[in-house]
Amino acid sequence: MIEYDVFALADVQQEKYRVLAETVDERLSTFRCERSPHLQDFARSSVQKYERHGHSRTYVLVTPRDDTIDVAGFFTVGMTALNLQKATSSARKRLMGDVSVVQTGAYSIAELARSDDYSSEQLPGRVILDEAKEVIRRARGYIAGRFVVVDAREEVFSHLYEPAGFRKIHLAEAPRGMAGVPFVTACAVVKDW
Repeated sequence: MIEYDVFALADVQQEKYRVLAETVDERLSTFRCERSPHLQDFARSSVQKYERHGHSRTYVLVTPRDDTIDVAGFFTVGMTALNLQKATSSARKRLMGDVSVVQTGAYSIAELARSDDYSSEQLPGRVILDEAKEVIRRARGYIAGRFVVVDAREEVFSHLYEPAGFRKIHLAEAPRGMAGVPFVTACAVVKDW
């Protein structure tokens, strides 16, 4: 497994980290993730916009490469609403207990990607997910929150999120550029981590 450090993009934008920020921005602008055109496009052209507007926070996994650094992966955490209307009544009961609402606030892992320049042995998806979970755990300590929601390709859900305790809620609409690819919305209860 590669060595890496995790940085919030918002933190490296400070003047004292200008050189690091420029290198990270350059690496994101050429980030390769051909298995997911949506994630590749997000890294290359949308990540800064979401940061500036406060819709989410992106964290980069930075690793040494030659005489510089590289972005081996990233994840984006934000807030969303978990709508349980499409879930079965037993799933709603299991998730909500004796609180009867069909919609509630939730953390969102909106994007999670590994660069094509690194193998799953060098940087397993579960490692990136664990870093995202740690950020959410810290946030939960300040503002509470019960759920984490992801929209993921069916195969990514089966290999990454389901083993990590996420449960399928319903089918999801595929993001732009990935029409026809099956996606699911899934959630996990934070206290179960």
